[in-house]
Amino acid sequence: MRARHGIDVRSSLAGACLALSCVALGGGLFAWAGPTGSALGPMARMLDAVAPGLAVAALGLGGLAALAGARRAGAVLALAALGTLAVQVAAYRDLSLPARPGLDPDLRVLFFNVEGDNGISGARILNAVLEASPDIVVLAEAAPLAPHLDALREAYDFVSDCGAEGCDLMVATRLEVLRFWRLRLNPAWPARYAVLEVETGDGAPVFFAASHLAKPWMSGIAEPEITRLAAQYDWLSGPALAVGDFNMTSWSRPMRGLLRETGFRALRGQPASWPAAAGRFGLPIDHVLVRDGVRVVRVAPFGAELGSNHRGFVAELRVAQRPG
Repeated sequence: MRARHGIDVRSSLAGACLALSCVALGGGLFAWAGPTGSALGPMARMLDAVAPGLAVAALGLGGLAALAGARRAGAVLALAALGTLAVQVAAYRDLSLPARPGLDPDLRVLFFNVEGDNGISGARILNAVLEASPDIVVLAEAAPLAPHLDALREAYDFVSDCGAEGCDLMVATRLEVLRFWRLRLNPAWPARYAVLEVETGDGAPVFFAASHLAKPWMSGIAEPEITRLAAQYDWLSGPALAVGDFNMTSWSRPMRGLLRETGFRALRGQPASWPAAAGRFGLPIDHVLVRDGVRVVRVAPFGAELGSNHRGFVAELRVAQRPG
């Protein structure tokens, strides 16, 4: 097919699709493999979340180029994109576990990033938390709730401090607390990591960690923070679970490294949490992680109408270990 001025439209389409396929494939590989500490590392971390989407785009564009006449080059690009996508899916499956709805849950955990400048009433947010009635509550950027903590203390036996350095990550539970501590993981934000050792219904102690990480493209802050978090996770013995705003998807390069190093596993199919306005089409950057026999039974989004740019979640888990 030729246009009036002799331009081969089909060849032009094939060339454009080949070029775009190369760009998408290169961008996806760069995001998947590029270390944060390199000069272009921050850009790689910004692309991390869409790396699988870029591989899908490269696959489709390569196929379209082949149909438009560039059969060999289009097929090569499509196969390369398909191989890249297969590697990404395999890695995701290896580092994640599906929910187990057939199990009986014995623990309910709520995580919600309130957002520090949330315009919704703190009392309204707290009422929604109390209505969900979780066994453990973790609230990030919780300053809007500070004037209303008496209601939380009436409902929960343990509520962590909410002071100048305490409201960025607040924890409450009705379980018996054996130990509780906080740590600073990076020099920019204090008290964004907290650990509870709690006694569950069957009397077994379980470690529960909560965190709010810096954005992964903040080179010089993000890498040492994740290294310290991995060291802390390695210190937790026996059955353990962790929740938090990790600011990255479970298939991102830093998160894959954290999961491989510590033995924690993400939830396969974690609900999208950011931006809240995108609903289920957003990115899952708030996670529940499990290790050593703890399993997620089900997870449901929380707080889409509560003014934050994040959706939280309520996770039901099976912690108690049954013989056999």
